[in-house]
Amino acid sequence: MPDTPLGFITPGMRFMAWERAPIDVMRLALRCVIRNGIRRIWVAESMNDVETALRIARIAKEEHADEVVAGLVYSISPVHTDDYYAARAREIAASTDVDVLNLKDPGGLLTPDRVRTLVPCLRAAAPSLPLEVHSHCTATMAPLVYLESVRLGASFVCTAVRPLANGASQPSAEQTLANLRAEGFAVELDEAALTEMSAYFTTLAALIGRPAGAPAEYDVSIYRHQLPGGMTSTLRRQLREVGLEDRWDDVLAELPRVREELGWPIMVTPLSQFVGVQAFLNVTIGERYSQIPDEVVKYVLGQYGPPPGELDPEVAATVLASPKAEQFRREEHRLDLAEARARYGDAVSDELLLLRMMLPTEQVDAMLARPSTGARPPARHPVVTLVEGLTQRSLREIELTAPGLRLRAR
Repeated sequence: MPDTPLGFITPGMRFMAWERAPIDVMRLALRCVIRNGIRRIWVAESMNDVETALRIARIAKEEHADEVVAGLVYSISPVHTDDYYAARAREIAASTDVDVLNLKDPGGLLTPDRVRTLVPCLRAAAPSLPLEVHSHCTATMAPLVYLESVRLGASFVCTAVRPLANGASQPSAEQTLANLRAEGFAVELDEAALTEMSAYFTTLAALIGRPAGAPAEYDVSIYRHQLPGGMTSTLRRQLREVGLEDRWDDVLAELPRVREELGWPIMVTPLSQFVGVQAFLNVTIGERYSQIPDEVVKYVLGQYGPPPGELDPEVAATVLASPKAEQFRREEHRLDLAEARARYGDAVSDELLLLRMMLPTEQVDAMLARPSTGARPPARHPVVTLVEGLTQRSLREIELTAPGLRLRAR
C-alpha cells in the first residue's frame, strides 16, 4: 500500500505496555515505526494529559512523521465538561507539531445532543486545526453523531468497511458515505476500492466462519457503567470461571462507584481495566479494597498521570497504606534503554531491541526461531485457487455463487 498513509496510535508515553516508558524509549519506538512505513502518528493520552501528548507530537515530527493527530478522549463525568475539553484543545492548538485535533470516543458514549455543544466548543478553541471525530456503535448513536459533527464543522469521521463495522466497532463507511451525500456533503472516496475491500472481508468472514458486523440494540446502562465492549465479555467470563455469574449486575453497579472514588478516570485502556478489575474484586471478595491490583496502586501514586478529579480520601489512604505502595515508590523504572543496549549489544537492531525490552524472552525467541524464507509471494485468493483447479478438469460449464461473488465459466 505505497500510496496509503498508514497510521499508528500511541497512548502517550507507552509503547506495547501499560507502564509509562522513558522518553528515549518512546523516541526509539516512534523512529522505528516511522522509518518502517508509518506516516500518520495519532497520540491519544488516556488521562488527556496534554503536556505528555505534545511531547510525543514533538518527537514524532522530529522523527519525520508526515502528520500528527492529537486526540482528546471523551468521557461522561462531572469533571469532563465542555470547558474541560476546550481548555485542552486550546493547548493543543498552540503547538506547531499537531496537524489534526481528534475527539476520540472509544466507548461510543457521544450523543447528538452533546455534539451540539462540544463540537462548536472544540472548533472555537482550536480554529486552526481540522477536527476528526472517532466514535463506536456500542450505544448505537455513532451514525447520528457523525452526521451532526459534520454539520457543525468536523472535517473527518472514522469508519470501518461494512463487514467489520457496527456492533462495538465504528459506523460503516458505506452507510456513512450515503448519509453524508444525502445531506448534501461532498465526500472524496474511491467507491470501487471500498466495494472491493468490503467484498473481500465478506468472503473471508464466510470462509472462516465469523459473523459480519451487525447493528447493536440500544442499552441505556452503557452510559452508567461506560464499560468498553471488549471488557464486557472478559468480566463475564471471569465471573463464570469462579462460579459467580449471577453477580454480574453487582459488578456493573460497582463500576461507577469505583470510578468516582478513583477520581473519574476515563474508561479506556488501560484505565478501564484498572476500574473493572477493582470492581470485580470488590464484589467477588466481599470486602471492598481488601485486595488492590498493582496497577491501581500505581495509578493512585500518579504513575499514570494526574487523575482527572479528586480521589476519595478514604480509598486513597487505604491504597497508599498498602505494602506495594512503598515498594513502587522506591522502584526505578524497568525500561532503561542504556541498560538494554549494554545487555544485548550494539549488533542488535533497534527493532529487535524494542521487542526484547517489551516482550517475554520466550516470545521473541520463538519469532527468531522461525526459518527465514525471504520475501513471501503474494497471497493467493481462494477463488484463484478454485478456478485453477477447475481448468484441470473436463468440465464444459460451471456456475458458482458465494457471498459477494458470482462466477460463470465455459
